[in-house]
Amino acid sequence: MMDLMLFGDRTYSLAIITIFAVLFATYGMLLVITQYLQNVRGFSPTDAGLLLLPYSASMMIVSLTAGKLVGVIGSRRLILLGLALLIVGFAVLIGGLQASTVMIGVGLFFVGVGVGLCLTPITSLAMTTVPTERAGMASGIMSAQRALGSTVGFAVLGSILAATLTVTLSSHLAGALPDPTERKEVADMIIGNANPRAYSAEIGPGRPIRHLNADTQKAILAVADSDFIEGIRFSLATAIVFLTLVLAAGIAWFPRGNGPIADAEREARALASEETARESPRL
Repeated sequence: MMDLMLFGDRTYSLAIITIFAVLFATYGMLLVITQYLQNVRGFSPTDAGLLLLPYSASMMIVSLTAGKLVGVIGSRRLILLGLALLIVGFAVLIGGLQASTVMIGVGLFFVGVGVGLCLTPITSLAMTTVPTERAGMASGIMSAQRALGSTVGFAVLGSILAATLTVTLSSHLAGALPDPTERKEVADMIIGNANPRAYSAEIGPGRPIRHLNADTQKAILAVADSDFIEGIRFSLATAIVFLTLVLAAGIAWFPRGNGPIADAEREARALASEETARESPRL
């Protein structure tokens, strides 16, 4: 918290929190959606990577134009629009998990556009609030928040998925596996491998499940798939809540400024500050 208020500016602090929130939500989403595509839907790593292209392609294209858009419509509007599109993208993903890969692609596209619209304007806005002599320190804090956001997003959203499965899976398997010991072993294997199909290979090192018939395996898989989807939805819903809080704070506190021209001037100063920071790392 001391780092966030280091410069005594609410705009800078909110920009730092926004960077953290965007990367927290995005990287956490990539983790659970990759698990969904590979472990629930059964796509190969190559196919799962191709299905993520709507996110990476849209983010790359939008990021290349975001700097120019700041001078046209202003940083505040771009950041708020980006956060709103992120929320829409996550909502589409939640609704599309039991639909089709097309819906997953649409959701990933919105997420990519939202991230592309957010990050450059946030950096520009943050750097405009910082005195030139503090530019190096400010740039370092922003870089740290990017790293923290992605790391914490992986940890938290992945943990929410695992915790949801831990709470629900064993009890939901009761119909397929009446024996509590066997049910616990199957649930632990599925959760530990983050894979609904993990039980079909073995339970514990070198102890294959040989007695499960095809109908039992189908019943276990149906329950595990359903619980995985619900856990992923809960993870994504958590990210939506966080992003919504940040969006509300941005609507209330991001400066409205004096129009696009002022935003363009601020962006030029921010870029100059970052150049100074790179040339003078001791600052």
